[in-house]
Amino acid sequence: MIANEFMTQTWKQVILPFEIDCQYENPFLDVSIEAVFTGPSGQKIVREAYWDGGKTYKIAFAPTEVGQWKWILKAPEETGLNEKTGQVICIKYEGTLPIYKHGFLRVDASRRFLTYQDGTPFFWLGDTHWAFAYGENWDESNHPQMDSMFRGMVDRRVNQGFTVYQTNLRSDPGSWGGADKYWLEGKIGSLPNVHFYQEELDRRMEYLAESGLVNALGFAWFMSIQNNIPLWKNMARYIIARYGALPMVWTLAGEVAGYFGEPSRSKFINGWREVAKYIEEIDGYGQLQTAHYTNERPFADYYYDEDWFDFTLNQAGHGDFNVRAEDFYEYRKAHADKPFVEGESMYEFCSTLEENGTRLCTADMVRKVAYTAMQVGSCGYTYGAQGIWDNVWDKPEKPDPFNTFNRFGITWYEALDGEGAVQMGYMREFYEKQHFEKLVPIAVSAISPFGNLLGEEGKVDMFSPLATANSDRSHINIYYNEHTRGGCSISGLKQEEYTALWFDPRTGEYTSAVKSFIPSEGKWEAPAREQGGDWLMVIKLNSAN
Repeated sequence: MIANEFMTQTWKQVILPFEIDCQYENPFLDVSIEAVFTGPSGQKIVREAYWDGGKTYKIAFAPTEVGQWKWILKAPEETGLNEKTGQVICIKYEGTLPIYKHGFLRVDASRRFLTYQDGTPFFWLGDTHWAFAYGENWDESNHPQMDSMFRGMVDRRVNQGFTVYQTNLRSDPGSWGGADKYWLEGKIGSLPNVHFYQEELDRRMEYLAESGLVNALGFAWFMSIQNNIPLWKNMARYIIARYGALPMVWTLAGEVAGYFGEPSRSKFINGWREVAKYIEEIDGYGQLQTAHYTNERPFADYYYDEDWFDFTLNQAGHGDFNVRAEDFYEYRKAHADKPFVEGESMYEFCSTLEENGTRLCTADMVRKVAYTAMQVGSCGYTYGAQGIWDNVWDKPEKPDPFNTFNRFGITWYEALDGEGAVQMGYMREFYEKQHFEKLVPIAVSAISPFGNLLGEEGKVDMFSPLATANSDRSHINIYYNEHTRGGCSISGLKQEEYTALWFDPRTGEYTSAVKSFIPSEGKWEAPAREQGGDWLMVIKLNSAN
């Protein structure tokens, strides 16, 4: 290897270290050092160096194609780095992780779902970890099967089929005291605490990436933007420089608009918009960007028409409102030109917020929301478990009746073993096998004990079957929730032989429903569920199998 030459694989981060010849009063704010990388096809990627203590600056870079990437530094003359050159030799990634085999995420040309860079469909299956950055223990665990709380949870979710970690730095000043970890004392927003990054956050970010997970990262919670826009621009600048060559999605902040009403709502929205536009300017990879929405009805749509906003990350809530198929339908009708992900609803084990009292959220309740969202046009779902997002280490002596979301005293180690997470893995496997990217919602006529009910998109109730189909209806999926009373009538079918299977979302298993049928005049009455609970029916044209 020659001087200033580095090696890595496609989409895999490599760190280029440099030492400057001078000293700055503020080595973060007083200097900007950039590297322009030029790939074999002529593609250019600009990456800013991040200060890593003393006179050390580093540049994180992930090449997007095989071959020689030449780089040149742009820096003040006094640093001794200006016009310094070198190269990164990139070879093809030969591992098994899809994010490096296929590349970082983008929006498909259809505007309905997400893909990897090479066009391979990406199914978003997220897990919620608001305390990942410093709350989840790295070297300790009180789960009997794990030595590390953090690594144990990552490994478990990867094995269950999750593709996304939905996280937040929780670097807010005041609220959780997180700002003191990210910035040097007395220098909040102006000088990073590199010791925290080196000793704590680096290993967490890298562990997620090396596990093949996309990190959907928020910087703070909504209220922290108040009179603090420069702080969050500086935070975004440093985080993107340090971690922007890892597989990321930027989600801005938790519950971006807040719940305080006007004028606070507009101030929060407008403030975080400025940060989002800044991220768009400085992210050399164009990593996807969205906002962790507030829980509203109709579903929130601020930012939707803005260029930086790539897809919807919705929050249907934890029982605050009924989670109805109609709400999803109405939103998708009005906002059909960007992908939709249901990003926070009905965390397993949470204490639900309902007018008629609270109850423990079960795996059955999680599945209903997840499959409803998918059947009306979502391209993914984020699961969450009470005890994990709120980082509960010890079992309380008795549950706290005033704990809004965790009245049942669920710990992280209990939450991690929830059956709902296993079933979310079955859901991902189901939709990938069924080629979710080719299916769109269709109207079916419900058949109930009270007669036929004409189906129409957006005109469904809690009893209605929800159907998706491909363009020629040679493949249809029907979701019967636990309240669906009968079957349904499907039209637009071919006058050919079809087969129908049942899929059990609790076990991930398929069984025969109807071995063979030929529609009459393009119509067929799909049978009702044979057992209780929710089920899916998969209908396929035999000649297409």
